[in-house]
Amino acid sequence: MDIREGIKSQFLDLGIELSDSILDKCVEICVLHNIDEDAFVETWMAYSVTNLEGEAPTIETLSTMERKEFANKSKNGSTNTPGSRPSTTPLTIYNKTPTSSKKPAVENWNRLENITPKGTKNAGLFGKHLSTPVSQPNFSPASFSPISTTPSGKYSARTNAGEAVVDFVERTPGDWMGKERVALTIAPYRDEVLTTRCRIMMEPLSEKAAVLNDVIERVGSYLVEINGLQEPTYNHSVSATEVVCVGRICCDSNDHLNPSSVLLEGSRDKCLGQSVLLDLSRLTHFTLFPGQVVAVVGVNPTGQRFIATKLYHSAPLPLPPVLPRFTAPIEIVIAAGPFTQTDSLTYEPLEDLMRYVTSHRPHVLILIGPLVDLRQPQLTAGSIAETYDDFFDKIVKGIVNQLKGSWTQVVVVSSADDAACLPVFPTPPPLSQNPSPPLHLVSDPALLSINGLVIALTATDSLMHLGKEEISFPPGGSDRLGRLASHLIQQQHLYPLWPPSEGLTVDSELWDAHASLPLTPHVLVTPSHFRYFIKHLHGCLVINPEHLTKGTAGGTFARLEVEPPTDDVWTPASHISVQIVKI
Repeated sequence: MDIREGIKSQFLDLGIELSDSILDKCVEICVLHNIDEDAFVETWMAYSVTNLEGEAPTIETLSTMERKEFANKSKNGSTNTPGSRPSTTPLTIYNKTPTSSKKPAVENWNRLENITPKGTKNAGLFGKHLSTPVSQPNFSPASFSPISTTPSGKYSARTNAGEAVVDFVERTPGDWMGKERVALTIAPYRDEVLTTRCRIMMEPLSEKAAVLNDVIERVGSYLVEINGLQEPTYNHSVSATEVVCVGRICCDSNDHLNPSSVLLEGSRDKCLGQSVLLDLSRLTHFTLFPGQVVAVVGVNPTGQRFIATKLYHSAPLPLPPVLPRFTAPIEIVIAAGPFTQTDSLTYEPLEDLMRYVTSHRPHVLILIGPLVDLRQPQLTAGSIAETYDDFFDKIVKGIVNQLKGSWTQVVVVSSADDAACLPVFPTPPPLSQNPSPPLHLVSDPALLSINGLVIALTATDSLMHLGKEEISFPPGGSDRLGRLASHLIQQQHLYPLWPPSEGLTVDSELWDAHASLPLTPHVLVTPSHFRYFIKHLHGCLVINPEHLTKGTAGGTFARLEVEPPTDDVWTPASHISVQIVKI
């Protein structure tokens, strides 16, 4: 096969058909610069991916590529002889300078006892001076662009590293160093664990309707039971005396919910799935969002308009029936992605976090995705020179390798925004790994038990999605973040909003099976773009650690120390100390 046919065949294999004039130009470049068809096609594809987003060649782009890739090599006599392949790709692949050649980390990074931030009670919690910088792996990907591997100037210039910005401390912490491996269970109190082997997005509308109906029946009956209400009735029944109706809050249009557009959709068993307009004018206060299951007391004089006099929406489940069982404090570090800035792929924040973890050796390190962020501009521009799965694997292996010889277990929570995960919620763990302890790849949402301490986690910004849709009266009520977080516990669900936020693809069957709460956890971790907080709600400690990076700047992470039970008395509020710390 001659050069012309070889080039034509290889481009056809790539789904590109070249015209005769473009083929002539390709052959001309090969002959002029003394290269074979394999080297030419390889060079063109690398150039096209880097500069043209993978476009097919034209006369103009071929000429530009020739000047950039072959002109200098011809002058230096460095081109290959016919029939030979280049020893390396003609496209330069960049990577970050190994961390060992970087300047040592600022010594005060872990010296929290020397920092007294405004409003904190104990800035030295878990603080330990790190005198010798720990060698870190290079988390940044192999890249076609030197810009991707350039460290972020804004992040490097930060001055608040190690600052404790929020405290939830009720006691003096003990020795912050894991001495033994804890018992970690995935999905306790659930019937099954979400895996990639599940059926996804293959549901008929009848199944979706059945799922939504089951949620109304389950949460609605619990609301009636705990509030001692009478048997619910059909929501269209004409009644001049007060009756009880149970249903799901909906909007009468595709617009945002408002007090005049609220519908109450009943269950199929009680109301044949029909909706009735809900009149809120007699309520002194309310907080509602689409998908919320409520029990309403009121009258319906005409059968077309239910006038509410009382509204019940809080149905928190009991805490775990068994107390945590351990004799020494448990230390946990929690960080949520993204783990690199928007202007760099060097993963410096992750390296700094691992520097902290390798120094303090907690029992459990929880990393909430995305690890490979689909919203990272340089990543979406196709600048990395390895697959998303390979890059994800490299990051995870680099983390685990640093913790060899310690008792630290690593939990990685999937995310629909992670390039290595399926873009669906709930999100199964990535396909690319066959993890074994100390590494655990878990779904989003996830439920964990650490020596009996039950922690619920989600990588999806449920609070922000709820905040965009929720209405409340009177407006401007106090502690909005606490109210939004309470909805997750009160509705027994880590994503109670329905329909879901635009851009989030939800499988309703998995949503009900794996995002609902079988009980109220001891700790609920819900990272959000809202400001970080720690709140004690319905017996549960709710933590928003925010994200490890915020644009081009550094973000925050959380660290917990859990005190063992004493005399069979244990509550999250009195036995868990938490800080949110600047990276």
